[in-house]
Amino acid sequence: MSATPTPPGGTAVPDDTGPLEHVRGAAADLAAPVVDAAHDALDAAHDAVEVVAETAHQVAEVTAQAAEVAETHAAVSTGARLGFFLDGLLHAAMGWAGLQIVWLGHSRSTADESGALTSIATSLGGRAVLWVGVVGFAVVTVWNLARALTGRHCHTRLKRLEHAADGIAYATVAWAAAAFAIGAGQTSRDSTVGITRTLLALPGGVLLVVGTGIAVAGVGAFSIWSGLSRDFLVDLARRPGRALVLVGIVGFVARGVAFGIVGLLFVIAAWTHDVSASTGIDGALRFLQDAPAGRYALAVVSLGLVAFGVYLMTRARHLRR
Repeated sequence: MSATPTPPGGTAVPDDTGPLEHVRGAAADLAAPVVDAAHDALDAAHDAVEVVAETAHQVAEVTAQAAEVAETHAAVSTGARLGFFLDGLLHAAMGWAGLQIVWLGHSRSTADESGALTSIATSLGGRAVLWVGVVGFAVVTVWNLARALTGRHCHTRLKRLEHAADGIAYATVAWAAAAFAIGAGQTSRDSTVGITRTLLALPGGVLLVVGTGIAVAGVGAFSIWSGLSRDFLVDLARRPGRALVLVGIVGFVARGVAFGIVGLLFVIAAWTHDVSASTGIDGALRFLQDAPAGRYALAVVSLGLVAFGVYLMTRARHLRR
């Protein structure tokens, strides 16, 4: 048996080739491929992230360019004017239906967009008009979403958010117009009740319905702010006369009040678990009718909806490109 050599100083040098070192060496040999594989995986992940980021950047650039072209193209501007004008007619019809409720206690149609669309669909040549409306509302959808993306003439982020919300809203109007054009439309009351029922059936449905109500009421509050602050004037190519400015203020405030009541009805439906409480714009106007001095309040809001329709027609004429 050999002994570990002793250096001149008399201190023994440990044997580096002992069992522990053999284990360490074997572990290092086993771990090396794993470490190399991990490094390769990290490098591959880093390369993938860079590719995704570059692709996303290119997509964002292309989308922004397409949005800018879509927003400023003459055909889109013309289609948007058509859509705004037709939406003005719809709001004027909604206000007129509300006034009929004030004067007669009832209306021939529901005081909402579905009622106006139904009236158009049942008139001579109405389905052709609805298909024209589908095109106009679809173009307004594209126009609003493009403006939200580019931020053109948007002095605040809130204004961009408004255009995005308007784009979604006009998409739903275009869908509704198409449904009535093919004879498959349903009233806003039925649609809103169906949405409320679906949300309440989901986990956390009460919170979802309450959140929807708060969101709708928020849109109403922003509409009131737009009217009182005259923020809506930035959407016009030139400042209209004082009379039309007043019409715009009244219209936006009335629209905001109507949306605020719609939001409140969502919350009531969630609180009572009664889906029939959520009934859209028509339900909001009838809610006003049943309130103290409701006849007068309904008359004011209905006239305001007519005023908002007049503003939309003005916007169609003086659309800011």
